[in-house]
This record gives sequence, structure tokens and C-alpha cells, in this order.
Amino acid sequence: MQIDEPRFLGNRMQPGTWLTDAEGRHFRIADMMGKPLILLLSYYGCDGSCPTMNAELAKVLENVKRFQLGRDYRVLTVSFDKRDTAATAKAFFAKSTGVPAAMTGGWRHAVLQAGDVQGFAGEVGFRFFWSDAAKAFLHPNVLVFLTPEGRVARYIYGTRMDAQTIELAITDADWERISSSTAVFDMITGACFSYNYAEGRYQWNYSLLAGVGSLLLGLVSMGSGAWIYRRRIAHKRREIEERKGEAGNA
Repeated sequence: MQIDEPRFLGNRMQPGTWLTDAEGRHFRIADMMGKPLILLLSYYGCDGSCPTMNAELAKVLENVKRFQLGRDYRVLTVSFDKRDTAATAKAFFAKSTGVPAAMTGGWRHAVLQAGDVQGFAGEVGFRFFWSDAAKAFLHPNVLVFLTPEGRVARYIYGTRMDAQTIELAITDADWERISSSTAVFDMITGACFSYNYAEGRYQWNYSLLAGVGSLLLGLVSMGSGAWIYRRRIAHKRREIEERKGEAGNA
């Protein structure tokens, strides 16, 4: 079930896929694009990790201050269980996730209207299977961050979910817009942090910081050298002028 991240990062989801949300409204995945999208694959008959992931994400998003849900990004929970319907999505949303009413404008719970569930999940490298022994689906607990164009930008796993990580992942997903706008703070943040695949978390971009530090040190050294050289030249000129003045007086 492990996601092959290097293989799927950059993949674009099919924009024409039709879904139905918990209110019975039909929409395409393309209707969720235009802003960064957090995609969460769950199944609505789950009584374990799926409602926990949704509820935990809701709690974390309340602490995300730099970006506003609905205005700056969206969230979409989609079931990978063919048996789920809009009714089960609504029941799951109402009873299990604890999503505040204020978030409903930017967060939709949905089911595939038609088509291949395996294929839809496979677009982002998400794999799952039914376990007769556990009487449940086995699957990874992961948030998939998509760019405004629907391309996979980042995977964040449930055990590493926190507000700063979410903000950095949204910044990654929206980098194209940020790099062509005046969002200087987000641009600096995106450049100063990099994602550590081995540890599954963001960390300071040490190579960039070392490079910038070396550049600054070099500039300071050059500036200091130029300043000292000019001081010496000025001192020599004063000495020459003083000697000329003494010779004239003599």
C-alpha cells in the first residue's frame, strides 16, 4: 500500500471525473481546481482511521492562520468504497468528522458518480484492498496536495499532521501562483523549507541557507577588502600631500 511518491508527484488528475457530494449535488473534479486542493481518500463505513483522519484534519485546519479554507484552498474527501452513496457521505460528514459548519463552504465529502474507483485512486498512487479477516479496507492514511491545475504536489501522512506542515504543503502546491505574484513572504517560506522524504516532514533547506551564507560572507569579505584598500590609498595620499606641504614650507 506504500505510495511510490517519486512516480506520482506531478501527475495530473483527470479533470472530467464526475462526483456527487453529501448534498446530492453533481460536480466535476475540475470544479474543485483553480486553488490548491487537499484530497483525502476515505470510505464512509469506516469506524477507525477514516473518521479520525477527517476529524484530525478539521482540528489542524482551525490552526492554519495564513490561508483561509474556501478562499485560498479547498478540501475534498472522496470515498473509494463502491457501496457508498451521497446519503452515507452525509451521515459520515454529520456524525463522524467533527467538521465545523464554518468549513463547509470549502470542504466537500463526495462519492464517484460513475467510473473506476481503483482508477481514480490510482491517479495519485493510492492503493487499498478489502481484508476479510479485519472486515475492513486496508489503506494508507494520507493527505494528497494538488496544485490549482490538479497535479500532485505533496503527500502528508496522518501521523505527521500539524498546522505548519499543512501551511508549507499548501505553499508548495500553490508555488506557481506565488512565484509570479507579490506574495514575498510565501516565496521566502517556500524557498527556505524543503520536504524530507525519508522523515516525511519539512525541514530547513540547509543547502540553500549554506549557499546564501557563503554568498553573504563573500560579499562582506569583498566589501571589507575594498574598504581597507580605499583607506590605505587615502592614507597614502594624505602622507604625500603632507610631505609636499613640508617641502614647500622649507
